[in-house]
Amino acid sequence: MSLRLRALVALQALALVAGGVAVSRTAAAAPTAPPAGAISSNVEFVTNLPEAASAISINFIGDTMFVSTVKGLLSYDVSDPTSPQLLGALPYYIWENEDVAVDAKRNLLFVSRDPRGFTSPGTTAFPYGAVEVYDVSNPSVFVPLSVTTLPTGHTTTCVDGCNYTWTGGPATSPLDARDWGFGRPIFALDMRDPSHPVECPHEIDAGQDDGKTTYAHDVQVDANGIAWVSSDGGVRGFWVNGRHRNPVTGKVEKATGCDPVPYAGGGTKLGRYKTRDGLMHNSWRDVNASIDGHKGDVLYATEEVTGAGSCQGFGRFATYDLRGTFNGQGWRNIDKTHFRMHELDEWTPEKQQGSSGCDSAHYFTDRGDQFLAGAYYTQGTRFLDVSDPRHIRQVGYFRPDDADTWAAYWHKGYVFIADFQRGIDVVKLKGQTPTPSAMPTVTAPPLAAARALSAVARPQGHWHWMCVQPR
Repeated sequence: MSLRLRALVALQALALVAGGVAVSRTAAAAPTAPPAGAISSNVEFVTNLPEAASAISINFIGDTMFVSTVKGLLSYDVSDPTSPQLLGALPYYIWENEDVAVDAKRNLLFVSRDPRGFTSPGTTAFPYGAVEVYDVSNPSVFVPLSVTTLPTGHTTTCVDGCNYTWTGGPATSPLDARDWGFGRPIFALDMRDPSHPVECPHEIDAGQDDGKTTYAHDVQVDANGIAWVSSDGGVRGFWVNGRHRNPVTGKVEKATGCDPVPYAGGGTKLGRYKTRDGLMHNSWRDVNASIDGHKGDVLYATEEVTGAGSCQGFGRFATYDLRGTFNGQGWRNIDKTHFRMHELDEWTPEKQQGSSGCDSAHYFTDRGDQFLAGAYYTQGTRFLDVSDPRHIRQVGYFRPDDADTWAAYWHKGYVFIADFQRGIDVVKLKGQTPTPSAMPTVTAPPLAAARALSAVARPQGHWHWMCVQPR
């Protein structure tokens, strides 16, 4: 065992000592009254879990909700979404695990550690990325199975049914000395034996920014198993299993999580407002979404730009037309072609330049019927109808005055919101809403009082507020 890994195991042991104590099921009393702020008439506040403050990401295995916070991992029974019950906790510092992944079949939970703040609050005392694997077959106890150090860490995603994980993030780790600038490509692990992960022999999605390798931030997998990598250069999708024609080489190749085959996608920089120079943060393809009668050709994606100084500069949510990207245009000679996907529309919660209501888009999730719940930091959660990808509409909003919303997740008709300040908010849309396109467009009122993100976080040295670190 290397000295680096022994140090990491020691840190984990300390965390497990803390996590091994009995977990009190008595949490702070859940508020029943809606918070002060702006809530549309079709959104109902259900409850809040304040003990989950510093929440960053959420995932579910059945009716168990797993929450990743800066201060550790939590598990809840959400079989009754109106009254989540705390099951277990593992208190230890995590930065950032921004998109916590689970394997529902094997009852595994994956934690991605960021080399900028391994022990968090941000420190370089142990400047390595890592992927941790926990057995959560008993959701009250987080049992460690393995820890694997990597040249990066920030987000870790399951691909090919969790046979592999793909990890993206920044370049602070000294494990790889190649001149890739601030970012890193995707690093994959073979997770068929989660107790002994094996690092894939080469990186994935290199050269994505017009031939230059830069920050690959996160991965989402659509219903057809295509893994979409969102990066500083754009969004590109890959086959990760089966045999497929590689549009770049023209050959039929076997796709695996270590050797994926290009599918579609491409560059995104410079949109309608000439602001698409930020990080493409996350993306999703609803295979049932259509444009001009063609299903599967619409890509949803978020650009993250925070602290922009003007409303026009903040990161936006956008829709893209994948047509014209299936023949390898997003890979072939992009250093010369500067290939860009065709943008269909953009949406931001506040369009008045310089208004107190501006903030960047962050994570969003799709209910499955072209209805999205999107997080916008101080602008809270926005419900968007994207059934017409050329015309994105807001049809609901939940925006507490003290919001610092990072992500919103659909589960059993409810929306669970990870808020760095508030913990977990649970809301639901009133009545049955099977057809978002039938819902009226709504416009949120101005935010009563802007709250500075700088009170709880600090900008990263290179990318500033795009990659915040906790204070």
